[in-house]
Amino acid sequence: MISVILSLALAATAANGADTPPAKAAKPKKVCTKVEVTGSTVPKRVCRIVAEPAPQKEEAHAADHKPETGATN
Repeated sequence: MISVILSLALAATAANGADTPPAKAAKPKKVCTKVEVTGSTVPKRVCRIVAEPAPQKEEAHAADHKPETGATN
């Protein structure tokens, strides 16, 4: 009698397992880098998603920028 009840309980749980919800979407992969900030000893952590384009470095922009002429100290 107990074995019949146990077998029915196992059959019921097996039937409920067939209705599993769909799997969750995978999270996008993150890439983090440490950037040294001028005037600070603590590096700043910058994270982006792999699908995003890589940001251009600020140093490259500073090298391309020419100061206006006539402004000397």
